[in-house]
Parts: sequence; C-alpha cells; structure tokens
Amino acid sequence: MRPKVQRLVGDLDLFAKLHKVQDKDSKREVPFVALPMQERIFAAVRAGHTRIAVIKARQVAATTGCKMAMHHLCYATPYAAMHAIVSMRADSASALLDDHRRWHHHPPKALQRPLRTSSKTQLVYGDTGASIQAFTSRSTTGLRSYTPTAVLLSEFAFAPDQDELLAQATAAVGQGLLIIESTANNPGDSFSRIIAGAPENGWHVITMWWWEHPAYETPAADIPADFVLTEGEKQIQSHYGLNLGQMHWRRMEVATLGEVKFRREYPACMDDCFLGREGGYYSELELADIDVLEFSALGETAGREIEAPNSGDLYVMGVDVGGGVGGAGDFSTIAVVSITTRQPVYTMRSNTDTPREWGHKVVQVASRYNMAFVLAESNNHGHALLQTLQDCRYMQQWRNPKTKKPWVTTLQSKLDAFDTLREALQVIKMMDRVTWMEIRSLTIPAGKLCPEAPTGGNDDAAVAMALAYRALRDAPGSWRLRAMMSQPDRVDTLLAASRARRLRSSNNPFSR
Repeated sequence: MRPKVQRLVGDLDLFAKLHKVQDKDSKREVPFVALPMQERIFAAVRAGHTRIAVIKARQVAATTGCKMAMHHLCYATPYAAMHAIVSMRADSASALLDDHRRWHHHPPKALQRPLRTSSKTQLVYGDTGASIQAFTSRSTTGLRSYTPTAVLLSEFAFAPDQDELLAQATAAVGQGLLIIESTANNPGDSFSRIIAGAPENGWHVITMWWWEHPAYETPAADIPADFVLTEGEKQIQSHYGLNLGQMHWRRMEVATLGEVKFRREYPACMDDCFLGREGGYYSELELADIDVLEFSALGETAGREIEAPNSGDLYVMGVDVGGGVGGAGDFSTIAVVSITTRQPVYTMRSNTDTPREWGHKVVQVASRYNMAFVLAESNNHGHALLQTLQDCRYMQQWRNPKTKKPWVTTLQSKLDAFDTLREALQVIKMMDRVTWMEIRSLTIPAGKLCPEAPTGGNDDAAVAMALAYRALRDAPGSWRLRAMMSQPDRVDTLLAASRARRLRSSNNPFSR
C-alpha cells in the first residue's frame, strides 16, 4: 500500500473524513466532521485504552463515533479479524450494521476494499477476511464461541442482563478492545458501577455534558426580551458558567420533559446521570444536602473510611449478610455510624466472603470502632454470622428490647429500618457514593409494599446503613451520655477536608 494511502486509511481522524453521515435536521448525507464527543472517543481509541465506557446525553452522536472507530479497525486491519456490534434487539443491531454497509461505499474507489459478504448480520471483506457482525443482547448464546478482536455494546444499560452480557463480551474479546456506550438507566446497575469504579477498575470513562454541546443553545436573536432567570436557574448558570442562550434552551427542554427527565436525558454532571427514578422511595429533596464522597483509590472490597475511630466517641454498626458466592447481586455489607455526630464513618462490602468470614471482619471493624453496637439480621446467612460473633465472644450486639432476640428481617421490620433512615437523612451530611446511589435508587415496585433496588441493581449497602441507624435508636442511654462529651463539631472539619480534596482532584467546573 502506498504511504499516502496507508496514511489515509491508517489514521482514524483522516479515515473518518472520507465518509458521510446523515444530517439530523435535513436527513441528507453530509461530510463527516467529528463532533466533540466523537473526538473524545477517537482519542481514547488512539491512546490504546482497551476498556472504554461512554456515558452519553441525547444527540451527541456518541453511537456514531463508536461505530466509526469499529469501522476503521475492521477496514484497516490486514488480518481476518472479527469485530462484533451488540444491540438490544435484532432490528436495532441490523440498523447499526447498515451504517457500516453504507460507509463502505463512501471512500474513493481506489480505497474501497472488496466485499465478500454483505448481509443483515455481517460484512466480510474479500481481501483480508476481516468482518463486522451484529448480535442481539437478548440472544441466549450471544458471543459464545466467537473470538472478536473488538466488541461494541450499544445502549448497554438497557440490556436485559447486563452482568451476563458483560461477562460474555469480556471472555470473548480477552485483551482486545471492548466499548460500552449508553445513556444512564438505573442507579446501582452494572453500568453505573463501572462508571463509579473507573479508572481503578480498568475502564476509561468518556463523558460529555449537555452544556458542552455547541448545539444546545438558543441563538441570541431568538431569546425573548422578557426572559428572566429564576433564582434556581441563576444558581445553575453560576455553577456551570452558562450563557443566557444555554439557559433559555434548558428552560424550553425542561418545559417539555420535566426537570427529572431532562436531567437524566441531558445530564450536566455525573450525579444527573443516575438520578433516582420518578417514584423513588427517598426524594431528591431528602438526599440533596448529602456530600457524596469518592473512594476511587480503593478496591471493591476495601473499606471506605470517612473518619477514623475517635477515642471519645461510641459507634453503632449495621450488617447485611450475603452468601459470599460472587455475583453482582450478593454482597455482604457493613455501615458504621457515630453516636456523637450521627454521621456514617465507615462502610465495607464484599461478595466473596462467606458469612463466617464476614463475621470475623465484623468483629475486626467493630472492635476498631471502640466496640461498636452491632445490629445484624438473623435470617438466612445471618445465623452463621451471629454464631461467629458468639464464637469470638463479641457481646456488643443488638437485641430486641422486648423479646431479647436478634433482628429478624420481615416486611414490617424492614420498613421500620428504612423509615428510620428517612429520619436520619435530615441530619446526614456525608456518605460514600456506593451507598448513596443505592439509597437513591430504591423504589417500591408495582404490587409490592417494601422498597428495593431496580432490576440489575443492589440495595445491600442501603440495608446496612438503614440497620445502623435502626441500631442508633436503641443504643444504650449511657452510650449517648458518654458520646455527648466527644467533639460533635468535627463533622464540619471532615466536610471541609473532603471538599478541598475534590476541588484539587477534579477539573474546574467553570472551564470548558
């Protein structure tokens, strides 16, 4: 291949310019000019990232950018490499492949590779044998028995079984390129956990907020002369550094979609992406004043320490117990709360510890936090955990004041714990992101009476936090009296330190 031709085909940005895309308004084909989100996707692929997660707002052309990156990989490889595109339905998967079929004819004749196969489910180049194949995430077999070089999972958050789809794709692609792209769907699902755990989990996350998109702005000539911002809009404008045209566009969209749907479809920040669904058990107002703390430097099973044990304080602990057999929906969790400040100070979770192993960790953490008052359920796996606490002679355990028996999770007692947590949300000032997202995602499904996580999500950390505050209600009176002698104003110091760390580690929100 001649050097100039090789340069055109080998460079992703130059290669993309050889193609056309459909204009959103006129529906006509126009020359491909990379939009900001597409530039970010191209840059991530060029940088060699092999796990890329794209969380998108509406109409930022992220899907097109991902498809163009896949198209380039298939077009430029000299090998008979297979590339996979996975969508939720067969018709949408086929539609994604239609773009690749159309793009094949856009480069000059001298650059076009011969096609051996062109069907609804695959394209195969005749000279290299390289191929792009379309799959559906609803398939029972999926990518099994395939070994693609690169995989694109489109609208991943809406897949029927995110964990199974991700496991199949990861096993199939191995060390190759895996891209997942989606708008956000449910807080606490697999997609949200990937986003929250990056980059320590190996994923490179690409975002683009609505105010970064040049199209989301009303021209100055079209802004009514009597357009005046409300106090709430002034705060948003100040926080993100927006102009009047952007604020007018935002108001028009909010009028159409409603505030919650607008923030979810057109996120301005990461928190907007995973808003609790309408009808959430806890309202946005109840969660609005909580400072969400990041613990990205720690692994999934590492403890999240908000505050180290204070020698003058006493603590309560809520414990939820899983089977320890792995899987995204079977976590054991710990939440420790200060009696003095009534703030969470430590959380931990694991899906690999057996109930007995988790019991030993409960004893370790509770002992470190000045022999914390522990409330753990006795149902199911709880029996083994409580027996471990007895074997370790850890006696600071909650017992029902009337029956002197350990906690039994029933519909009534679970509602009691969640209602106690609701009262506590009025005073909670800080919380780790994993627990906060789980609490935010809780809803009461149709036909049920008790809140639970959405499909594909978790509520184990939320349950542990609710049990901790339920234990706080029954903490011995002498503990409360002793705790009053501690330093209750230390929460302000913790908040100031947390916010300072976040400002130092994050980009300036007012800059573009």
